Amino acid sequence: EQAIQESSKADTSQAEKALESLLPEASGSGVNPLTPQQIQQRLQNAIQQIRQGAFNDLRSHAVPFNSAPWLGDQGFLVAALPTTGIQTDVGPSALGPPHFNRALYNPAVLHIRFTESSTTTSKDSAFLDLTLMPSQGQPEGRRVDVLRSEFAGDLKQIYRQLSRQESLDVQNPQSPSRRLYSTIFSAIDPILTQQGITTLLISADRGLQAVPFAALHNGSRYFGEAFAFSLTPSLALTSLDPPVRAQGKLLAVGSAVFDGLAPLPLVPTELDQVGQSAKKDKVLNQEFTPSTLMVQAGDHQYSRVHIATHAEFLPGGPSASRLYSGTVPIPLSDFVKLRRDRQGSPLDLISFSACRTALGDADTELGFVGLALQSGARSAVGTLWYVDDVATSAYFVQMYRYLDSGVPKAEALQLTRQAFIRGLVNVQGDRVVGPNGDALIRGLTPSQQRRFERGFANPYFWAGIELMGSAW
Repeated sequence: EQAIQESSKADTSQAEKALESLLPEASGSGVNPLTPQQIQQRLQNAIQQIRQGAFNDLRSHAVPFNSAPWLGDQGFLVAALPTTGIQTDVGPSALGPPHFNRALYNPAVLHIRFTESSTTTSKDSAFLDLTLMPSQGQPEGRRVDVLRSEFAGDLKQIYRQLSRQESLDVQNPQSPSRRLYSTIFSAIDPILTQQGITTLLISADRGLQAVPFAALHNGSRYFGEAFAFSLTPSLALTSLDPPVRAQGKLLAVGSAVFDGLAPLPLVPTELDQVGQSAKKDKVLNQEFTPSTLMVQAGDHQYSRVHIATHAEFLPGGPSASRLYSGTVPIPLSDFVKLRRDRQGSPLDLISFSACRTALGDADTELGFVGLALQSGARSAVGTLWYVDDVATSAYFVQMYRYLDSGVPKAEALQLTRQAFIRGLVNVQGDRVVGPNGDALIRGLTPSQQRRFERGFANPYFWAGIELMGSAW
């Protein structure tokens, strides 16, 4: 409580000491934590590179979007559209495709800690302590009273709504989506607006990592629509170094057929469509073996790995959970081998196009994604729930198109969410078409086509895919 109070004072040294006391790495994690000054310097470095077009050297390889009239002269995402008035639950929007405005890029670190109440005898009372570290100036601290039962009840209810693809009733201030947004973000909303924050690296306690942040709503917009964000269990596990300037190849692996599991018929199309053919190697079905994945992912020619398959998370530590290759399962513990093989040249991104890869337990924090981060990857993308295969394949294809156009990772996911929300990703015949009119996925069955007659705007289809680790 004293640290939160100090972080609101004008004296810079007091605020920095307060932030240090709130960072989880300061309490014996075994990893040397960054100081507040170092965090701010890395944020400033990222801002400088991204605003000045640090990814310009990638543009010669970028996917051309020149046919889209809403792009700049060079055919790349350069401008932003206002988001007020967007229909944010279901149904198409009249607004055009979303854009990335690199001139406004302004990330910050937000630490959220769940704190037991020591001033009351009620076991239901607690606090959320929030500390915002902008790229310049002092950290800002806020403390919010929380009732455990209400918070847990809202979280269970929103998951129930999402799993059933129901409306989140975002026009109702008492809906779980609105209540969770109010609890977590209302206290810092004015600061985010005042400082023009566009991107948040959220360092959250374990109990808060299951919150579907993208699906929370403030009455006007979803959080995932208004902000680009990534999640991390610890800043010590997160690279805050500037964005990678040179891009290696993409390794796209997956399986469509399994022994004893339901097939995933869209995986071959997904692997064909993600990334750029000239800078991609594909491994499919029986060629996708545990050794193939680990050996090839350890090769420094690859900067990104995309995995499309079934996943199964089980309690009991990393060895209990597995990804399913085209031959035998891959235990989650195998991912630690990548740290040794990628020493000095970490993977920039690992994407898991599979169910529930971003949730873990006390033994395996953040599940598959957490192990990917511990293995040295700068960032990883995983899922919070049992996702829809059609929507997820389309999501990842569109996300990679933004990435290949030089958009930072958190913004690539944000723009993809916005395209889904605005009805710009839709079914036309047997294809899922993206915001620029190109096919993302082909070969939908008639039943799949009927399933998406209302589109993909419901948060079930896009809010469960989250970025972990570095936001850029």
